[in-house]
Parts: sequence; structure tokens; C-alpha cells
Amino acid sequence: MKRKMYVEWYWYVLAVCISASLIGNAVVYAEEEGSSFPIDIAFDATYASAYYWRGASAGAGTSFMQPSADISYTAGPVTVGTNVWYSQGIDGGGENDSTDNSEIDYTVYVGASLGAVDISAGVIDYVIPGSFPFAEDHVLEANAGIAISALPIDNSITFYMNLAGDDDSSMYLAPSLGTSYKNVGISLTAGLALGESELYGTEGAALVDITPSISYSIPGDPETSVSFNIGYNPNSGLKMSYVTLGTSFSID
Repeated sequence: MKRKMYVEWYWYVLAVCISASLIGNAVVYAEEEGSSFPIDIAFDATYASAYYWRGASAGAGTSFMQPSADISYTAGPVTVGTNVWYSQGIDGGGENDSTDNSEIDYTVYVGASLGAVDISAGVIDYVIPGSFPFAEDHVLEANAGIAISALPIDNSITFYMNLAGDDDSSMYLAPSLGTSYKNVGISLTAGLALGESELYGTEGAALVDITPSISYSIPGDPETSVSFNIGYNPNSGLKMSYVTLGTSFSID
């Protein structure tokens, strides 16, 4: 029997608030003592009208709150960090209990900035609802990517591979393009399943995601933005349009 998560969303919000308070006090103390605080802390809170992930509807119901917390340390061009991301459906979707569409992801990562080229690698532990048939409790995934910003259009490509919790050891490739002008950003992301995968619903290599997005940063508050997205899976025929509204703040 698969274990479901029954931790209410407000406990995560409380934990984030307590952490922010403790870290904020530490930063103030460090500044008063005349020493620098070598760790960057960032918090993000996002509302999503639907949860679309890699060509699939990843959560039952509509309307999701998706906060995250990130802690990183940078030395020269190299950054190491960890991130915790949580998703909780506000609407449980009909007969499903609202806790059935919750998820929490734990990430560790390392990256290096080499001029206009950024490289990164990491591992993500997805703690997912028991309604997902392909895994028990966790899916562990490794990733590696490269991003280039020297061209007129920013572009990146990231490779993902499941290490545990998935008998197919599913592999996924996500190239993306993006550009911005003043407060408006436009991006296009694609997703390719690289082989047979129950997770991605494929019997072989297939294009499973095409997602164009347009975002708008609020004037005077560049950390707050709203985006409109259209997700389409050519393999399954799934189409989803959704809106996200997010804001973030950092301590560095």
C-alpha cells in the first residue's frame, strides 16, 4: 500500500516563516558585527490555476499553492545549494481529498557560471501522492544542464534521469528558448521522453510536451510576475492552459 502525505499545508508555511525569522536575525547580527553573510536565501510563493508537468496533469483538481525555499552558497563561479518545493491543491478535485494532490520535492544542486555559459547538475527527491501508480513514496531523479545567454535568444537544455522509484529509469530531455523586452518575457519549452516510460506514458522515444509561455513582471516590483502558459502533449493529445502568479524575496 502506498503511503499518502497527510501533512497540512499550513505547517509548511509556518516552518518557512520560522526559518525566515531565524535567518533574518542571523543576517542582522552578522551585519552589526561587521561580517558578511556568505549564504543566499530565497523564498518564493506561487499560485497556479492548474498543475501541468512534463506533458501531464500532475495534480487532481484546480488551484495550487506552490511555495519554495532555497539556500545557496557561492564561491567564485561555483554555487552549491538546496531547495525545498511544496505543492498543495486548494481544490481537491471532486471526490479526492485535498491531501491527495500534495507534493514536496527536495533538491540539492551545484552550478558554475562561466561568462555567458552556465552549467548545472543536481538530484531531486520527489515525494508524490500515492495516486501515482509508477512509484512508491519517492522518485529520485538526477539532472544536468547547460544554458547560454550570449545569443539574442537565451537557450538551455537539461537532461533528466530517474535513479530510483521508477522501474523504467525514465529519461527526459528539455530544451528551451526565451527572450524578454522590458517587463515582458516569452519562452518556449519542449519535452522529449527518451524511451519507453510508464511515467510519461510512452512506448518509445516521443515528444510529450510543448509549452509556450508569456510573462509580465509587475513594474516597481520585478520579483512579482504573472504568466500565461499553454501546455500541449502531442503524444497523448492533452491540452492545458493555466495562469501562474508568483513573488519572491531573497536575503543575501
